[in-house]
Amino acid sequence: MAEVVAIAQDVQGAEVAIPWMEKAKATYRCLLDRHNAVANACNLKYVPVAIIVDESGLLVRAVGGVNIGDGEFRAQLSSWVQTGDVPTEWVEAEQPRPPRQLTEAEAEANARFQLALVLLERAKREEALAELKKAVVLDSQNWLIRKQMWALETPDAFYAGDVDFAWQKEQQRLEAEGLLKQ
Repeated sequence: MAEVVAIAQDVQGAEVAIPWMEKAKATYRCLLDRHNAVANACNLKYVPVAIIVDESGLLVRAVGGVNIGDGEFRAQLSSWVQTGDVPTEWVEAEQPRPPRQLTEAEAEANARFQLALVLLERAKREEALAELKKAVVLDSQNWLIRKQMWALETPDAFYAGDVDFAWQKEQQRLEAEGLLKQ
C-alpha cells in the first residue's frame, strides 16, 4: 500500500513548519528538509511540488507542480494510494527527466543557502539574510531560496495566516527594481 509523505522546506526549522501541518490537519507522515536536499536532488526551485514514487523507488508521475486543492488530482492521488494503479493521466503526461548538473551560479547559490542555514543555527540572522540575498541574485528563478529570504525578512507575510500572493508579487517588483539589478 502506498503512503503520502509531506516534506516542508524551511531553514527556520520545525517551529515554523509545524503550524502549517497542523492547519492542514495532516493525517500522513510529515518531514522537514532544512537543507533543501530534496529540491537539490530533483532540481526543484519552487513549491508546492509532487514527487510520487512507488514502493520500489520509481517515479510514477513526472516531478512537477501540484495543487492539492484540485479535486481531480486529489482523487487520482487517493486512488493511487489505495489501489497502486497509476492513473492514465500520469502515464500520458510528460515523462520524468533525470536531474541535471547545476550551473556554476546555481551551485554557488546553493552553497550560500547552506551557509545561511549555518549562520541561522548560530543566531546570526542578518548575516544569514545577506547570504540568502546573494543566493537570490545568483539564481533569481529559485523560489525556494527567495521565499526563505522573504520569510526571514518579513515573517508575518509567511507565518501569520494564509499565503499573501499579492505581497509576494510586490516583492518581486521591488526586487526587479533593486536587488536583482546588482
